[in-house]
Amino acid sequence: MLDSDSYDTVILGTGLAQSIAAAALAKAGKSVLHLDPNEYYGGAQASLTLDEFATWAAERSEQPTDADDEYTSAQHSRYESASTTPLGSLAPDRRRYALSLFPSLMASRGTLVGTLIASDVSKYVGFRLLDSVSLWDDAKGAAARVPGSKEDVFKDKSVSLPDKRRLMKALLFAAGEFEEDEVLKGHEEEPLLAFLTRSFGLSQRLAEALTYAVAHASSPDEPALPSLIRARRYIRSIGRYGPRAFLVGQYGGAGEVAQGFCRACAVFGGTYILGPDAVPSDITVANDNASVSLKIPGHPRTITATHLVCSPDFLPASLKPESIGTKTTAYTVAVVATRPPVLAPANAAEEGEEEEEGDDTAVLVFPPTDTTPLVRALVMGEGTGSCPQGQWVVYLWAETGDVKSLQPFLGKVAPEGVSWQASYVEHAAQAKPAASEETGASPLVILEPYAGPHLLTEGLDWEAAQGERAFTAVAGDDEHGFFEKAEDEDDEEDGDDE
Repeated sequence: MLDSDSYDTVILGTGLAQSIAAAALAKAGKSVLHLDPNEYYGGAQASLTLDEFATWAAERSEQPTDADDEYTSAQHSRYESASTTPLGSLAPDRRRYALSLFPSLMASRGTLVGTLIASDVSKYVGFRLLDSVSLWDDAKGAAARVPGSKEDVFKDKSVSLPDKRRLMKALLFAAGEFEEDEVLKGHEEEPLLAFLTRSFGLSQRLAEALTYAVAHASSPDEPALPSLIRARRYIRSIGRYGPRAFLVGQYGGAGEVAQGFCRACAVFGGTYILGPDAVPSDITVANDNASVSLKIPGHPRTITATHLVCSPDFLPASLKPESIGTKTTAYTVAVVATRPPVLAPANAAEEGEEEEEGDDTAVLVFPPTDTTPLVRALVMGEGTGSCPQGQWVVYLWAETGDVKSLQPFLGKVAPEGVSWQASYVEHAAQAKPAASEETGASPLVILEPYAGPHLLTEGLDWEAAQGERAFTAVAGDDEHGFFEKAEDEDDEEDGDDE
């Protein structure tokens, strides 16, 4: 039973955005009640053990029934075709795996990094550098590392000297202030792949490398300007913590980060309820829009709050924005546990240099063809805390709605076969805030789930920005919490990447 019936803010779900908002609001002196129907933290960004993942998939493989609450029905409609194989020989180690529902990387110069440092939540979580980004070559049946910096280009013996000059020119252009450059003017909407080959004389292979593995574009038709803006941030991220642009979260990544913010919220007085008793049975908004009330099992009285922060999944149909229900993006995701995957070999060491160790973390990109979609694979080894020694976790996903579309790529990444596999299709529909929320008149703060094609590189920063938006909607524009500090954070205050 709760100690109070009234709170400044009730937050439903412990996803990353909700958890960031909860920590910021609690630190600002707001009373926070944080609820989640799951027995674990993280919501849609949770990190799960093998048996938890199997349970999660089984629940979402069933069709909703009339007896299901609206939250459960929303979860059923968001995910489909979820399945897992038996644990088999991995059963004894099932709790030594940390599998993410939100496999993603964190750019070293990004929104979430600043928020982690400024909030001091960085002391609760761990990260390591991504070891490599590689591009698959079907003709050779192998992967090759993609040079993303001057040092990488210099060391790459597979690129000729003339191509190195062209590549360096393109990388320097992408790292600079190109918005008003004559090279780009009039070509902002031209596909990046075509722009790179035309403007810098890059070969198809090098242009693909920059398009898919530096700018992390989602298709050959993605416009040049937004792709170059992403590429600039990633290139400028190199050197902040080491020779790579991205950080990989330990123990599943996003779920562990969300739990860190929940811990910070609890330190500042936030109240938590996890499990079935946290699912509200009724949510109503006062006629004057001054408060929201909800009933939760196990508490005899109605809870009231000045604001309610949640994703659309938690809302009854009468309170959902009109846009909810439109399936804007479908992702097919496969998660596998495997023996050593196929990764690109390290660049050969120069005389006097030490040989590079094999990769523990990597991104492998399969460019699109006339018959196959663009597929990305994120590889996580034992050094990330995701799996036991001798195993790797590989996430593959593509922007399709067909679970069979990833099967051919499993054989390329894991030619020795997989020890365990899960797959599902996720439908992401981006919410449009209600008009009353935009004017500040509504007590509902509806978070927008990420629905873009750049989940790997942009998803975590999107969640951080949503957390900040929720904080501002509740606390007002005059309150900045730890977000204002995050914007002005100096590199000298950065934490370790290990």
